[in-house]
Amino acid sequence: MIALDFDGVVANYSDHTTTIRLNTGLLALLPRQRQPVVICTNQGGMAFSRLNPAKYPTPLQVAQRLNAGRNFLTRNGYPVAAIFASTYHPKADPAEIQRVAQELRELISVVVPRWHVYTTERARKPHAFMLKVAGATVYYGDSPEDQQAASAAGVPFVAVPRFL
Repeated sequence: MIALDFDGVVANYSDHTTTIRLNTGLLALLPRQRQPVVICTNQGGMAFSRLNPAKYPTPLQVAQRLNAGRNFLTRNGYPVAAIFASTYHPKADPAEIQRVAQELRELISVVVPRWHVYTTERARKPHAFMLKVAGATVYYGDSPEDQQAASAAGVPFVAVPRFL
């Protein structure tokens, strides 16, 4: 199963609180044979959205971005079979991590039939947990932590130039 990071790979990394832009360049890196994919993404910044809404996206903004990415991938022959997201951040308040996770769960449940929102450190990349749960056979990412997660999961890594 092809697994994709989200921010910087499927959608823009910069200005992610207001603008949703989708990475058409990713399509050239994916296999020509169309097939389902999964999204494995860290979304720990949501836990800071109340403190700094100009910098960090809310759960609603993340859900809207994930839905736009799902629609984009599906239209181009790569239907999203599942979304796995980690809301954990080592510097975030544990209660806030739980709050944003619950809100994202409620929103994401209408985006894809298979999903899970995690709140623990072991699920946050660079740990391999999400990739293993997803059944990833290859991981497309834009950061060193994505490469580390792929290595820890024992799957090939495809470096995607960060889409800003």
